[in-house]
Amino acid sequence: MSEEKPSDKPAKQTDNNEQGTTPEAPDSLSDTDTKADTPEAETDPETDKAIDDIVKKEGDDVLKAQDEEVAHAVVMKQGPWERFKNWNIQWWHDPRKRLLSIACIIVVLGVLLAVPFTRYNILGVVLKADVTVKVVDSKSGQPVSGAQVELSGKMAETQANGEAKLHVNTGSGSLKVSKKYYTGLAKGELVAGKNTFKVPLVATGHQVSIKLVDKVSGKPVSGATVTASGAKAKTNAKGMADLVIPSGATTQPATVSYTGYNDAKVTITADGTIAKNTFQLVPAGKLYFLSNLSGKLDVVKTDLDGSNRQTVLAGTGSEDKFSTSLLASRDWKYLALLSKRSGTTASVYLIDTTNGDKLTTIDEGNANFTLVGWSGDRFIYKVHRNTVADGQKNQEALKSFDPTTGHTLLLDQTDGTAYSNTSGSHTEGYAKQYFDSVYLIGNNVVYAKDWAGNGYDYSSGNGAMVSFVSGKSAEVDTIGADGSGHRVAKTFTLSGTIYANPAYPSSIYGVTVESRSYEPQSVYLAFTDSNTTSYYEYEDGKVAGSNLTSEEFYNAPYPTYLLSPSGNSTFWADQRDGKNTLFTGDDDAKNQKTIASLSEYKPYGWFTDNYLLVSKNSSELYIMPASGGTPQKITDYYKPAINYQGYGGGYGGL
Repeated sequence: MSEEKPSDKPAKQTDNNEQGTTPEAPDSLSDTDTKADTPEAETDPETDKAIDDIVKKEGDDVLKAQDEEVAHAVVMKQGPWERFKNWNIQWWHDPRKRLLSIACIIVVLGVLLAVPFTRYNILGVVLKADVTVKVVDSKSGQPVSGAQVELSGKMAETQANGEAKLHVNTGSGSLKVSKKYYTGLAKGELVAGKNTFKVPLVATGHQVSIKLVDKVSGKPVSGATVTASGAKAKTNAKGMADLVIPSGATTQPATVSYTGYNDAKVTITADGTIAKNTFQLVPAGKLYFLSNLSGKLDVVKTDLDGSNRQTVLAGTGSEDKFSTSLLASRDWKYLALLSKRSGTTASVYLIDTTNGDKLTTIDEGNANFTLVGWSGDRFIYKVHRNTVADGQKNQEALKSFDPTTGHTLLLDQTDGTAYSNTSGSHTEGYAKQYFDSVYLIGNNVVYAKDWAGNGYDYSSGNGAMVSFVSGKSAEVDTIGADGSGHRVAKTFTLSGTIYANPAYPSSIYGVTVESRSYEPQSVYLAFTDSNTTSYYEYEDGKVAGSNLTSEEFYNAPYPTYLLSPSGNSTFWADQRDGKNTLFTGDDDAKNQKTIASLSEYKPYGWFTDNYLLVSKNSSELYIMPASGGTPQKITDYYKPAINYQGYGGGYGGL
């Protein structure tokens, strides 16, 4: 085969590159080759200059158009918040600026806080301080009470010591002080840490000194307000006050008022001494009592000095002078009245002194009522129903009345058994339960339930008189005045069948617990069985045996302890040398204090914890300080025939 010669033409490249090799790049053209291909006419200088002029002109037109576009563009302005944010971002990311700014702030604050004026004005944004403004008379130097004080928008009035207390922002403030018949004052003050500003006022009228005393105790009355012709003053601890009245006035009418006392109208003497301008204040309140001054039994009230006498409930003429009773609650808000105002039997009434002395009926009907007394705001009483025969159940009831609701609560009722010979039992008679003594101890009602029986036993043909109480038990019970917690504290049972003495066929035999109150919270008990008497003591809800003797139980005198309105004190009397010695003590009669010796007065009650009520000759009522002193007569009164010995939960029972 002849050898094939290579072609002078390059091989044609294909897209598939079937040989799998990378084609070689063609050799670059040489400068001589390029120049050989460029026409000579394209290098003409005039042509190049013309082209440069065209390009320059077009560039100037483009720049001019861009400038006009920028000139007519709308510029968006930044608001304060955006500017502040941008500034804050820049400030925060620049440590040098940040530290320099903080240092400047500290220096400025230090300078401002170093000066008291600016310091307290700055702190006043968040801080307040107590301020005392003491106002005095410029001439006498005595405190001026009743002056109006204003500081930094806060108002106060000076008290008896001439001082007004305010709580205001620190810093500079405007202080204004004014009072009638004084020249007012206004000035600037700086409120700092401790603030006491003394302000002298110049009187434009005549200054008068006044003294106020308690009419019962004679002690000074502090804090009372005296008002005359638009000016007022308050009494200090000595009961003294300086009041400025119009110049030229010889006398000036005034009004005196203070909590716990009746308002009083007095006349001030301009040139008078303290003795002429000393006035007595009567403790506030009304005393209620029975009076037959009209010829009938009325309920009457007066102030505690006997003035302003008024008839609260006029008698009808049907009242029984022996059974009528009036018992007041310890706070004198309520009165329980037992009175036969009409009909044949007495009814129980309520007089509400807090509601215009309103009269309502607590209980009435064909029954006999026995008042027990007040336990707080609840009134306790017993009922004997005349329509229920002996031996029948529920012949007697013990009730509690709540004057705040007007509701009556049944605390307990009695039991009973009747025996009839017609039934073939050869017996005839009854056994009945009844309420004996009732005591009010704390919030509880403590009472005895006894049994009595009477009848005949015909089984032997003689009709022997017998008491049907064998197997019956007397008991001492306790229950809350509100009806809660009823329980039997102790039972007492007789042994065997008890027959009556034939010589006394009308006698009734029974099971009986005797009792005597000997201390404010305690009661002695006695129970006799087979001619043997055992003694007990009730205290704190429990009954326990006692070593008491017969002499101590039956013959020893035990006083009635009158409990004060707060329940913290007691008041009682003890006879010595035929006279009464009056005592006060704590709630259980301990820590006693003698307030009167060899006295003709007897305890009657309390009026608040500050005053004692005493009676004389069973016809006169007096009042005296609880700390002791001379009793002052209030009024004459009618003393009921009934005594509520041992009852100290209210007043009027002795």
